[in-house]
Amino acid sequence: MADLFALLSWSSSSLSAHRATTATHSHNLQNANTQGFSRQRGNLAATLPADRFGGSFIGRGVAMGVISQARDGFVERQLPDALAASARSSAQASALEGLTALDPDGGAGLTNALSSFYSSLRQLSQAPGDVGTRQAFLGTARTVALTFNRASQNVVNARNGLDTQLSANARRVSDLARSLADLNRQVRVETGSGGAPNDLLDARQRVQDELVSLTGAQVIPDGEGNVNLQLDGGALVNGELAASLSTQVNVANGGHLSLVLTPAGSATGAVLSTLGGTMGGQLDARDGALRTAEASLDTLALDFANAVNTAHQAGFGLDGVSGRPLFTVGAGAARTLAVDPAMLADPRRLAAAGSAAGVPGDASNLFGLIQTESQALSNGLDVFAGIASAIATWGSQVQTARTAAERDGAVMTQLESLRESVSGVSIDEELVALTQSQRAFEAVMKVIKTTDEMLETLMSLK
Repeated sequence: MADLFALLSWSSSSLSAHRATTATHSHNLQNANTQGFSRQRGNLAATLPADRFGGSFIGRGVAMGVISQARDGFVERQLPDALAASARSSAQASALEGLTALDPDGGAGLTNALSSFYSSLRQLSQAPGDVGTRQAFLGTARTVALTFNRASQNVVNARNGLDTQLSANARRVSDLARSLADLNRQVRVETGSGGAPNDLLDARQRVQDELVSLTGAQVIPDGEGNVNLQLDGGALVNGELAASLSTQVNVANGGHLSLVLTPAGSATGAVLSTLGGTMGGQLDARDGALRTAEASLDTLALDFANAVNTAHQAGFGLDGVSGRPLFTVGAGAARTLAVDPAMLADPRRLAAAGSAAGVPGDASNLFGLIQTESQALSNGLDVFAGIASAIATWGSQVQTARTAAERDGAVMTQLESLRESVSGVSIDEELVALTQSQRAFEAVMKVIKTTDEMLETLMSLK
């Protein structure tokens, strides 16, 4: 009779084990569409030690072991680098593709504006004394200046927009770093009490993935169960300690923002020289191709303005005065280029004649202005070739960034597919496993019922 009571006890423990597996499969099914959820597995094991009966051993049923996550360590170790690389190249490509200032297909681009400028000069050379024709030419000169202004402002706005994104991302990184540090604490506490806190591990993995994607931080697990993140400038997360990321104005970089990493408990931080992930891609775009484009436009505008002004100052206006510039230009030449306001107010000041004696019919100085169309600038190219070179360079940089984004994205997609194939929830598989748990539970109930009937029989014999 004692053996039958022992069988009831073992069966009760087995019911608990199968109930736990049923709950695990139910949890998986309920989170089938939860982003970042990893399928959990209830690992059943025969209860040890078995009971000795005569010369044999009788098993004592089943017990629930550890409820583990389905993860492929080999894939997981590759994912941080892939996440960071894909986020970085994608952010850079996205930032560059949004700029239209150097679009060769733009209908109101620099090439068209300059073509109209020189075409209007030639028309003016046919009637240098006509005030209306002079006014029309000054209109095309103003269009050239405004086109340079818009192109430059487009680039400046793109760089400033990236500053705004960097500032927002820095705040997000600081929040996530604190969350990861807190999750490290929770995971360590729960692990110390036995078992694996799988849902906490999933939550920590999601935060880790987002931080790596934003910053390209290196993931460094430690022996205490923490996930630590390291940047080139120091630790972002170290156990339960989280650093903060902020921005500060960098005067040496035109007032754009630098990123500062401040360790936990410190009042001062260090400027980060390099960064990966999305923020690294934004820095690459802002201080790489966009900065080069801004400098190229400034150089073109300054060279063009100087060449035209030099030629214009050699001539004489209808009032017999010479030495006047056609354009004014300041710091940030492409953004500040403008037609001299006094010239716009009085077209008679336009220097068409080569000498005071030739006014008003002399157009010899206009021929000098027309020659600036083919004059070599500081880069060794004329203004049209210079624009073509800037556009070609920009197009090459955009294409390179786009190719890198496609390549890194393909690697990331492949690894995410591999992770999903291992860690993702298959509804069909879970339903089959749930049915198996149900049948096992029912079978143990049958054992209990049979044992109860055997006990009744034994009791009736007495």
